[in-house]
Amino acid sequence: MEIVVSQQQARVPITVLQPYDRIDGSNYAELIGRAQDEYERGARNFLLDLGQVSYMSSAGLVALHKIAMLTLYGILPEEESGWEAFRAIERDAKAGFQPHLKLLNPQPRVEKVLSMSGMDQFLQVFADAQAALGAF
Repeated sequence: MEIVVSQQQARVPITVLQPYDRIDGSNYAELIGRAQDEYERGARNFLLDLGQVSYMSSAGLVALHKIAMLTLYGILPEEESGWEAFRAIERDAKAGFQPHLKLLNPQPRVEKVLSMSGMDQFLQVFADAQAALGAF
C-alpha cells in the first residue's frame, strides 16, 4: 500500500497520512506501522485522508482503532487484542470524539463501513480539509 505523509500546521502540528487503494487484512499493519513510525518521530496529531481508499475491511477498522489508541496512550495495543477494537468502539464512543485522530474524505463505501461499525461516533469525519485541520 502506498501511504503519502505530509505535515500541516493548524493550532498544533498535524501529520497527514494518505493511504491509496484498499485497507484490508493484507495491508492494515502497514498503516499502523507508518503511524507508529511518525509517532516515534514526534507526531501527536493525525489526519487520515481516506479520499483514495476504495475499500476498508474490518481489519481497516482495527487499524484506525489502534492508531487512535497510540495517539491517546503512546503505545499500540498488543496484536492479540486488535480485534477487541470492535467491543471497544461503543465504550470509546461514549467518551466522545478522539482528540488526536480525525478522518477526511472517506469514499461512500468506506463511509458506510465507518457508520455501520460506529467508528464515526469515535472518530470525527470531515469532507473539508480546512474544517478537519481546524478541529485539532
